Amino acid sequence: MAQVILENVVKTFDRTEVVHKINARFEDGEFVVIVGPSGCGKSTVLRMIAGLEEVSEGSITIGDRIVNDVEPKDRRIAMVFQNYALYPHMTVFNNMAYGLKLRKLSREEIQQRVGVAADLLQLTEFLKRKPRQLSGGQRQRVAMGRALVRQPAVFLFDEPLSNLDAKLRHQMRVELKKLHQRLGTTMIYVTHDQVEAMTLADKIVIINDGHIEQIGSPDEIYHDPASRFVAGFIGSPPMNFIAAEVVGKKTIELRGGSRITIENSALPGTGNVVVGIRPEKIRLFSKQGEGRLRLEVELVEKLGAGELLYSHIGDQPIIVNMPDSSTVALDECWAELPPESCYFFSSESHKRLEL
Repeated sequence: MAQVILENVVKTFDRTEVVHKINARFEDGEFVVIVGPSGCGKSTVLRMIAGLEEVSEGSITIGDRIVNDVEPKDRRIAMVFQNYALYPHMTVFNNMAYGLKLRKLSREEIQQRVGVAADLLQLTEFLKRKPRQLSGGQRQRVAMGRALVRQPAVFLFDEPLSNLDAKLRHQMRVELKKLHQRLGTTMIYVTHDQVEAMTLADKIVIINDGHIEQIGSPDEIYHDPASRFVAGFIGSPPMNFIAAEVVGKKTIELRGGSRITIENSALPGTGNVVVGIRPEKIRLFSKQGEGRLRLEVELVEKLGAGELLYSHIGDQPIIVNMPDSSTVALDECWAELPPESCYFFSSESHKRLEL
């Protein structure tokens, strides 16, 4: 096992800086998920850790040594890619054993390592099959097994489940988490899927446009977002945002005239802000009341255990997570935003305001 440290890491392509002074520390045995939208730089960061991309500035440390100039094969890492990259003419056993044969390990050592990995990944009965005889999930497990037999200090995963269907993706997430619990090896996993990030990670790193927006546990990221980007990216359905104006030290007026009073606040005296609230925190009522906002419901999505209301407050879209037990009439619906459940963001910097 090994810790991974990134210090002021920069990556430049043709004078264009795509990763901007990344600083992060991943501890021994942690399951770290790097998440962000397509093109944000997350895979580039992973490839620099793996040694597949050069570091333009800064340093990467794996274990107790800086690896900037160390070849990928000597970094004690193993990488699993989005495409399985299996040899179609080889059996499952030979696919998993190929790297060990190149390292000239003994036949007994290879048999032992492949056997242990196959048992962990429930592949023992498939060792004599070829990739074309396997399902997508089984092929992905073979790719993971090929990494596992190397006994690396750090596992790197680059969106390994994105080619699988929804049900299989859920199953593989569970198996991957169990595997981490058994091995206790440091794992760094890149994805654009925030559900994967929330369910797999001990620590989440959120990247946007080459910058780290926030690092924290899933609970910290969800309940204490540092910026509007983080608040809107993590959570399904995402957080609602409503334009508002500060009209006093303790009062915010939403577009449409409704006001929110925040006790013990430190709001700026004037100016525009953005109010954020999670869909499950909005309270629904059948009658108008003080501070309530008229909801214009456009669409109801039934989820079995509840319903999602796609609606508007004035010209601003709002999603409400309504429990299955709700008796609110949707043709006459009013929403209340509890102040204790609201987040407040600068309309200029988009950073969260600490009140």
